[in-house]
Amino acid sequence: MNLPKAESFNTMWTWFSVAMKHHSAHARVWLGAEFKEARFHYIRFRAEKGDPHSEYRFGMFYETGEHGVQSDYEAHKWLLRAAFHGVADAQAKVSEYCRQGRGVTKSDEEAFKWCRKAAEQGHAASQMRLAEMYREGIGVERNPKEAKKWEDKVSTQKIPFSRAVNGQLSAVSR
Repeated sequence: MNLPKAESFNTMWTWFSVAMKHHSAHARVWLGAEFKEARFHYIRFRAEKGDPHSEYRFGMFYETGEHGVQSDYEAHKWLLRAAFHGVADAQAKVSEYCRQGRGVTKSDEEAFKWCRKAAEQGHAASQMRLAEMYREGIGVERNPKEAKKWEDKVSTQKIPFSRAVNGQLSAVSR
């Protein structure tokens, strides 16, 4: 078709709407795949322009291998960009990558740094992990008092996850 893009899309959408009404499974599968592919390209475009949440999502695409390419190095690269922009989930993931040495040289000190940044923003899993790091002396000097402080912060959050986390931390610290 040699139509302007908007008209071409409208024509395509009309055709697929009719096909979907007639239960065309092939049309639904194809359309789902096209929208999934378009979403991937849109997120990549936004990430390359510096949108922090898109950088995080793009890093997650590489982590999960959702679009056929799994790369810890690329995932870490995009998650780190989002982490520098202050996305708590990305900071938690970067901490995990540094602690495990996935896509980057293993560094407990770097893992601690990023975990603390995420925890300070109220990221419950990072608060739990930070308490563990203080208790075990991972990336920082052992400090049971500081570990208890972070355990208490997790327990005061009003989300169901925090109650389960608090139960785990109490069991570990006894």
